Amino acid sequence: MKRMIAALLIVFLLAGCAPKPKQAEQPAAEPAKPAVEQQAEAPTPTPMEEKESNLFDARKVKAGDMVADLKISRVETHNASDDDYDANVDFEGEVTVSGTFKHNLDDEFLDHEISFNVDEESAALLPKLAHDQRNVWFMFMNHDEAEKALGAAGTGGKATVTVKNYGIKYAHTEIWNTADLVRVDKK
Repeated sequence: MKRMIAALLIVFLLAGCAPKPKQAEQPAAEPAKPAVEQQAEAPTPTPMEEKESNLFDARKVKAGDMVADLKISRVETHNASDDDYDANVDFEGEVTVSGTFKHNLDDEFLDHEISFNVDEESAALLPKLAHDQRNVWFMFMNHDEAEKALGAAGTGGKATVTVKNYGIKYAHTEIWNTADLVRVDKK
């Protein structure tokens, strides 16, 4: 009897260790790929996706935030509920941009001021309100230094300049962005 109980016990133990019978096979999903293969198949981001945008919404930022490698020092909005809201945003930091300058002479709005129109490639280096459709340009606020470096009233040309204290001024009136000239890198 002891042998029979021992034999039954062995059968039960072995039955528990035996492989389970196969169930009816269902169509398998695509086999999992190794992580290395999955990474290789991930879409490669375009250069535009890799680069942080210079476009921003002034209603959603605060002093201390960074936009296009410049730090916001002050932000003020008006008519914020409008899609085309007014804004004044000042930035800290320096940036080098290329474009064309004009030392205005006898202009109704820009009389004797020095304006700088940023070229398309450099425009991406400066913060810009997402809803602002204007070309990227600014006036030098340190007029005397800019005049010494760029030329007297009536002159103009191409230049690469380093500026600081960039400010966006956007309203439905004759207003422009501003910056202080640090140096002229190429003229």
